[in-house]
Amino acid sequence: MSLHTRYVVAISAITLVTLGGAFAAVSISVNASQQRQLDLALAEEAREEAAEAAVLGGDELAISDRPGPAANDVGPLTKYGALYGPDGTIIAQTESWQGRPPALAELGPVGAPSFDLWSDEEHLRGSLVEIPAHPGVTMLLAAPRGDLDGDARFLMRAMAAVFGIALLWTILVAVAVVRRLTHGHQRIAAVARRVAAGDLDARIRMQRGDPEVVQLAQDLDTMIGRLGLLIGSQQRFIANAAHELRSPLTTLYGELSHALRRARDNAEYERVIREALAATQRLRRLTEDLLEVARVGAIEMATQQVDLRELSEEAAALVTVEAEAREVRILWDGPSSRVLGHGNDLVRLLRNLLENAVRHSPAGGRVTVRYQDLGRHIEVSVRDEGPGLAEVDRERIFEAFYRGAHERATNDSGTGLGLTIAQEIARAHGGELRLVDRGPGACFVLELPAAKPVG
Repeated sequence: MSLHTRYVVAISAITLVTLGGAFAAVSISVNASQQRQLDLALAEEAREEAAEAAVLGGDELAISDRPGPAANDVGPLTKYGALYGPDGTIIAQTESWQGRPPALAELGPVGAPSFDLWSDEEHLRGSLVEIPAHPGVTMLLAAPRGDLDGDARFLMRAMAAVFGIALLWTILVAVAVVRRLTHGHQRIAAVARRVAAGDLDARIRMQRGDPEVVQLAQDLDTMIGRLGLLIGSQQRFIANAAHELRSPLTTLYGELSHALRRARDNAEYERVIREALAATQRLRRLTEDLLEVARVGAIEMATQQVDLRELSEEAAALVTVEAEAREVRILWDGPSSRVLGHGNDLVRLLRNLLENAVRHSPAGGRVTVRYQDLGRHIEVSVRDEGPGLAEVDRERIFEAFYRGAHERATNDSGTGLGLTIAQEIARAHGGELRLVDRGPGACFVLELPAAKPVG
């Protein structure tokens, strides 16, 4: 059952219960009021007739010809009277009875509220009273209640007709109102089905309606847009990864195949093996970086406090060989700071930044690592003295497999994933990594949330 149908059914059911309860209460109230009026008139009439019967000796009825009690102001009603002796025998009765009156034992107790009884097929309302000064003698006075029953049936039919019309009108109004109220939901559901089918260009584009629904539609449009970017990025990542993996594999396969085509001397075999080993090393680095990219997305929120200065020195030790080969010095500036993080991941982040800085620094240059405590955040900047980055490279420097003009020109052996991994680790720790203009050279700034002091 659709949401639209459920709303219509719910509104109709509420209306059904509300109207039904209201109509039942009105019907019961009206019928009870009319019956109470008849009972009061019948009781008054019975006392007067009993007084007249007492004057006649208590053994005969003197039902007068004056108008009897009225029902619903439609005129006087026929009187039904019967006189019962102490033993319950019928002493006298009016001619209005179609047969014998009911036995005294079948009637209610004397002085009790009025009750219903039947005379042949006529429905009556009766009352029992004692004859004054004649112990044991009882009089029954009854009047037809056909008018009351007719009024009750008419009221029931009228209310049923009104109820049916009201229910039909409620359903029609509910269908129109619910269709209007759920129009936004239907548009959202239709777009969701298109997105589920693979159409990432589908958008809701809702500008008017309920503020909550409009906000939901806008949030979903934003989510679909980001999902499209994510899938596009993932597809480009897979394509680039396949291309990057294919290059060293092609080199490795070509060198080995070429070496086996004819006999070669030891020097040639050694050259082939070295080239194959270089391709294998590049393939290994690329595989490790791809695994790191996949793993970074699964990093859980860190709860351990770590010292950034200690982690930086550990990362610097990992790039010592390359730094010494290029005679590049790594300098430290600023106080030690603590953050919440995973030590191994932050070491990988800092190592990637230092490797990048050392690789782009001139021989004999310096790499400066500066720490600043900004209160809620700790800022770490890594600056080299290299040529810096061209404007066209700055926008794509964190893109996976992207290598700048300098790397492409020098056929750099990097995988193009170092800065991508560093940025993902920073974001996984609630921080951010960005490139800033603090020349000369390139300057990368890492911001991480500061750890709260213990105690």
